[in-house]
Amino acid sequence: MKNANEKISVITCTYNRAATLPRVYESLCNQTYKNFEWIVVNDGSEDNTEDLVKYWIDENKLDVIYLYEENNGKHIATNLAMNKATGYFVINLDSDDFLKENALETFIIAWNSIPRAQWKDFYAVKAKCFNASTGKPIGKSIDGGRWEGHLLDAKYKHGFNFEMSDMTRTEAARQYPNPDIRGGKKNGGLRFYPEGIAQDLASRKYKTLYINDAVRGYVTDDSSSLMGRNCKYDRSKENFFLWTHIVNDNLDYFIYDIKNFIKAFIGVTMDAVFLKMSYKDLMKKIKGPFRKAVVTLFMPLGYTAYLIKK
Repeated sequence: MKNANEKISVITCTYNRAATLPRVYESLCNQTYKNFEWIVVNDGSEDNTEDLVKYWIDENKLDVIYLYEENNGKHIATNLAMNKATGYFVINLDSDDFLKENALETFIIAWNSIPRAQWKDFYAVKAKCFNASTGKPIGKSIDGGRWEGHLLDAKYKHGFNFEMSDMTRTEAARQYPNPDIRGGKKNGGLRFYPEGIAQDLASRKYKTLYINDAVRGYVTDDSSSLMGRNCKYDRSKENFFLWTHIVNDNLDYFIYDIKNFIKAFIGVTMDAVFLKMSYKDLMKKIKGPFRKAVVTLFMPLGYTAYLIKK
């Protein structure tokens, strides 16, 4: 590397994924860039995750930090890992995904293309993912191979609204922790808090560099689809936070992506029905009279979506 050789903290939060963790581990062992630590947070798994990770620690091929907590959801586990991270950057790597051999190196090279005097103005580098089954890159091509600017502009104005992999500056990421909502899968709480919310909020302050390289193998499903029927579990609690965030915080981008905002208005009313939320309680979650009026207008469509999906 001609420029900075900064340390990366790769974070994997896992719950009963002992069957897929070896793929993550092997992909990290094969990385061409070696200045990283792997933080594994066991979110109360009931399989042999702990034995597996401790075996890898004994192998001493990687700098592995193992953390355990009672099941409270990925968002709480991520906060725990963020507090322990020593890297200048963090990468969240799901326990069923994997990285190409040059993934970390690709991120570092991209970051080093930013003038060092401007580092403080950037939140992350985003690279593309590829379908783990087909190897095909996910999402539209980025003209010229790179784009830099604010994430909300990228998502709503330029259509970079697809699954991507992120290397985030740790100091900036720590300014946007996940809310301390506990419970997890075992106790009927949140399984996760939508990661995109923190990124959207950070976008108001920081820029992001987008690159066209596909670096992470992504296991796809329909869990992010409003009407998807192939979800492994009901995500109404988790998605309700995402819909309300889009409606409350991002509405100034409505004109650039009308379809996705309509989806959010339908989604927030649909999931309110799934959560047996009263109209009064729903309105408490929505900011301002204009947004409240629009949400009310979409309630019939939201209820129709509920009837179709239930």
